[in-house]
Amino acid sequence: MRVGLLHPEQDLDLSLPLPHAWEEVEHDLGLGTVLEAMAEGDAYLLEVARKVLAQGLSLEPAAIFHRQASLREALERPELVEALYGLAGRTLQEKRRESWGLFRRDRPDLYGGIKAMEALLRGLKELLRLLEGAPLASPGFTALRERLLGELTPGFFREAEEHLKTLRFPQGVWMAARLGLEGRGADYILLPPGGQRLPWPFTKRPKAYTLTLHPRDETGARILGELRERGIAAAARALAVAVEEVARFFEALRAEAGFLLGAARLAAKLRATGAPICFPQVGERGDLAFRGLYDVGLLLRQGQAVGNDLEASGRNPIFITGANRGGKTTFLRSLGLAQLMMQAGLFVGAEAFRGGLVDGLFTHFKREEDPSLEAGKFEEELRRLSGLVDHLTAHPLFLFNESFGATSEAEGSELGAQVVRALTERGVRVVFVTHFYTLAAAFLEAPGVLFLRAERLPDGRRTYRLQVAPPEPTAYGRDLLARVFPVPPTKA
Repeated sequence: MRVGLLHPEQDLDLSLPLPHAWEEVEHDLGLGTVLEAMAEGDAYLLEVARKVLAQGLSLEPAAIFHRQASLREALERPELVEALYGLAGRTLQEKRRESWGLFRRDRPDLYGGIKAMEALLRGLKELLRLLEGAPLASPGFTALRERLLGELTPGFFREAEEHLKTLRFPQGVWMAARLGLEGRGADYILLPPGGQRLPWPFTKRPKAYTLTLHPRDETGARILGELRERGIAAAARALAVAVEEVARFFEALRAEAGFLLGAARLAAKLRATGAPICFPQVGERGDLAFRGLYDVGLLLRQGQAVGNDLEASGRNPIFITGANRGGKTTFLRSLGLAQLMMQAGLFVGAEAFRGGLVDGLFTHFKREEDPSLEAGKFEEELRRLSGLVDHLTAHPLFLFNESFGATSEAEGSELGAQVVRALTERGVRVVFVTHFYTLAAAFLEAPGVLFLRAERLPDGRRTYRLQVAPPEPTAYGRDLLARVFPVPPTKA
C-alpha cells in the first residue's frame, strides 16, 4: 500500500541523504527556528520537516502542486492530520511492543508476528474510520481513502483474522517431510489443520504410527520442538514479511501526516501575528517576483518583520548594497527560505510569490575567526567556497553574504567579480550582499544585472526595505558609529 499525501507516485523516503553542506544552509538561513515551530518539541517531527525541506529541491512542478493541495486540506482540517499522525505512531508502538523477537537470527517468532499483525489490523480499521467520516477534497487524501476502501474490505479483515487464528494451530501442527540422507527429515511442508482427513468410518482408516514422549524426556521434547519449528518456519517468515510491509505503510503515513501537521502548526503561528502567507506560483526557470516577502524565522523570533516587493524575473546576478544594518541579510534569508518552502510544497511568508525551481541551494555567509587558528578568515572563506563549487548542481541558487570581506576591498572585489562571472556563465543564479562598492560597480554595465539597495532616510533611519537602485560608494558607517558612540550635546 502507498500513502501518497506528499507525492502522487511515491511515498516519502527519509533514508535519502541530505544535500551537501545542508547544515550550512540551515545555519545561514536560520532554518532552525522554522523547524522548531513546526515540531513543537517533537524530535521525530523536527527530523521529518528537516528532510522534507531538503528533498524539495528535487521535486517536479506536478509533485509540488499535489503537495500544495494536500496542505490546503490539512490547513482546513488540522485535527484530521493530527489524528492520522497520532494513530500511526500508536500503531507502530504497539507493533514494536508485540513483535519482540520477531526477527531473530535463527528464525522469526511466529507468535510475535501474530500479535504484531493483530495490532496493525486494529490500526488499519481505525484509519478507515477516520478517513470515511472526513469530507475530503484533495487528490492525495481522496486517493488514499479510495485505495484503502478498495483493498481493506470487510472480507479482507475476516480472512486475515482467520489466517491468524489458524496460525495459532489450535489442533496442533500438521506437516509432512521426506527422509533424506542418513534417515534425517528433509523438505518439511506445513499442512492444513487436521491434515488430509478421510471420510471415516466409510473408508478404511490409514495406518498411523504414534510416538509419545515421557514427561521427563527433555531431549526428546527439544528434538520434537525443533521439528515443529522447521515445519512452521516458512509460515513465520511469510508473516514477518507481511508485518513489515504493513508497518512500512504506517511509517510513511506517520512521516507524511507529520509533515502536514507541522506545516499546519507553522501556519497557525504566522497567522497569529497577523502576517500574510500565500501558496506560491511555480514559474519558469529564472522567474522571481513577490510582494510583501518577509523573513519567516525573524517573525517567529521577534513577532514582526518588514516585507519587500520585487520583480526580478530573468535578472542575474542580483547585488544588494546599502547602509549597514539596513536589512540586507534579512532579505537574503527571506529569499532563501521562500525558495525552500516553495519547493517543499509549503506556503511562503509573503502576500504573493512566483519563482522558478532550482535543483540546489548553496549559501556562503561570512564567519567568525577560526577558533583553532588553523586558518585565517579569508583562507577559511576560500576553502568553504571551493567545497561548495565542487558540488554544484545544474541549476542552483547561490546566496552570498558579505563574502570575501576578510581581505582588502581591491582584492576581495576582484576575487568576488571573477567568482560571480564564472557562476553566472555556468547558469547559476547568484544573489550577492556586499559592502564592497568596487565589486558591485564592476557590474554596472553588465546585461541582466539587478541592483538593490537598503533604504536609508535622509535623517539616517533605516526602513529595512530594499529598493531598486545602483550602488553608492558609502555604506553610511558614520550612522552606525553615531548610534554606538552618540555625540553629547554641546553647551550653549
